[in-house]
Amino acid sequence: MTDFIQRQGPAFLAHLLRRLADELVQGATEWYPTVGVTAPPRTISTLLALDEHGPLGVTELAGLLRQSHPLVIIWIKELTRLSLVKSRDDPSDRRRTLVALTKKGRDELVRIRNALVVMEQASTELLALAGPDSFQVLWALEQNCRKLPFLQRLQEKERQSGDITPQG
Repeated sequence: MTDFIQRQGPAFLAHLLRRLADELVQGATEWYPTVGVTAPPRTISTLLALDEHGPLGVTELAGLLRQSHPLVIIWIKELTRLSLVKSRDDPSDRRRTLVALTKKGRDELVRIRNALVVMEQASTELLALAGPDSFQVLWALEQNCRKLPFLQRLQEKERQSGDITPQG
């Protein structure tokens, strides 16, 4: 029997990608503590960005990671609760809050970088099983959504088909 979502076809691409992302994140969530990493998987990129760029405002972090401002705030709160980052007022603009790594956060990054070596190996293997260009295909999807957002694609297809009538 085929998977229900697979039978629905490409209209459920977002569902498929979310399911895949959830599988990868759940695996990392269970594995990271076994190698000493306490940060939640979805926050790892935030720690890496702060390490590479130094203290940043939430808006800057959101832009750098291409994630929503509210989501980055949630991540910062979780990382603050774990004492991996701290926030302080920007001395040049009191309305702005800067987020920076703590000593504990920098120590965590050593463990994270070691774990990412294994993460890359497992991810590379999984991508190779999907096909030789699967990673490039995923990036092409993301880049094409930046060129023409999915909302605009939907609106364009709706105009072309003229078949969708609003329900009221």
